[in-house]
Amino acid sequence: MTNSKLLDKLKALTKNADNADKEHIKKLHKVLKKLKKRQQKLAEDLKEVDNDSGRQNIEQEINVLRLQRQKGVEVYKQLKKERRERKDHEKNEPVTKSD
Repeated sequence: MTNSKLLDKLKALTKNADNADKEHIKKLHKVLKKLKKRQQKLAEDLKEVDNDSGRQNIEQEINVLRLQRQKGVEVYKQLKKERRERKDHEKNEPVTKSD
């Protein structure tokens, strides 16, 4: 999957994050992991590039991925927190019987 496709998927997952379920959070986590691997691979490639323009392009890609991952991680943490709070609230809410 290309960088742009991963970023598009991340954008879609973060944009539609209202009342995210467990599956949605898993998908977001999976995309974030792929972006991290891509960023690490680019960092390795950067060590092997000799020309300035190639280095500049790779550095720019790394910066874009890093910034987008940071935004995605913030959303991921917020979703996890909200889901945990929802579950705790449901667990602590007294069950009422309707007769």
